[in-house]
Formats: sequence, structure tokens, C-alpha cells
Amino acid sequence: MKFSPRIMHINLLIFILIGMTRGASLFDFTNIFHRNLENVKREDDYNRCPTTRPFRCPGRRTICISIQYLCDGAPDCHDGYDEDPKLCTAAKRPPVEETANFLQTLLINHGPNYLEKLFGSKARDALAPLGGVGKVAVALSESDTLEDFGKVLNLMRSDLDHLRHVFMAVETGDLSMLRALGFRDSELADVKLFLDKLVSTGFMD
Repeated sequence: MKFSPRIMHINLLIFILIGMTRGASLFDFTNIFHRNLENVKREDDYNRCPTTRPFRCPGRRTICISIQYLCDGAPDCHDGYDEDPKLCTAAKRPPVEETANFLQTLLINHGPNYLEKLFGSKARDALAPLGGVGKVAVALSESDTLEDFGKVLNLMRSDLDHLRHVFMAVETGDLSMLRALGFRDSELADVKLFLDKLVSTGFMD
């Protein structure tokens, strides 16, 4: 699945902000990664990254790199943030905002406990026991696999196994399980599309 540079940038914004709160470890990559550093643009803190190099590395100084150098195996940011496994996983997934909006829409349309059907009893009260819609959306974005997702949110094994069965049903095209969970026929296409996006980026591996 390919995402445009703009969508990837939006999806990674939350990780950029998180990275900005960390101190950067300084390394000299000049000789080792000469090709990539030639494409790095350093600017004053008050300047924004140009559209040709929209990704900003965390740190006090502004270091901007091209989207094509994210997750390419060669660190461009001083602390290697552009090769962070969570960031690289998020680059493959739908934008966090899209995931959060999808979950929020289901809750608005069907009530605060609707997502128990997917995530189990901890998903009551608009996902509050799991940290809220935003945290779940981020976890879906940055968790490499379903097991990682379960660890991040401390899901019970029974809830995780249930969620795995839901994904397997979607992967095999068996929508009867979604119907049995109470999803309406008018919702099945959207729910399946959402879950398929996660499956296609290795969530079940």
C-alpha cells in the first residue's frame, strides 16, 4: 500500500512532536551517510521545513529531510529518529487522524460501549479504560503487530484472541462474524475496509 508524501507527513506529525520532547544524541554521520546528509537542510528554529523536505527531526536545531529518506535504513536525524521502528510502522498505516475519526464516528452513531464488539470489556465508556480514542488510534498506528497492540493497551488474552478472530474473519472474507457482533450491513463495508488496511500492513504477522 502506498501513501502520498503529504499523507505520510500528516500521519507522522504526532511522532515528530513526541520526538521534539526528547534530547538528541549527537553523532557525526558526515562520512558514513554522506549521501543522505547532502539532502538535509539546516535552518533556524523559527523557520519551517520546506515542502521538498517536510519532515523535521527532533531537536533544538531545525533539520529537515525528504520523505524518501524516512525509514530507508540510513539515519539522517542526529538521534536516528527517522529510522525509529514505531515511526516506520506508522508510515505504512492509515493516518492517526483517520483512524481516530473512524472510531469516534462509530461511538457517536452507536453509543459509548459500541467498540466492546472489537476490543472487549475495556472498550467501555468511549474507550476510556484503554486511554481514550486518541491513544487507541496511536496504538493501532504504531504497533507492529496485534500482539504489540495488546501489550501497549494491556488487553486481556481473551479480548486479544477475540480481536484476532475478527481480523481473521475479515482476512478470509467471512463477514458473518461481523454480523454476529451486531455490525449492520450498511456498516460492514467501512469496517472491513478499516480492518483490511491494518491486515495489509502486517498487523497479523
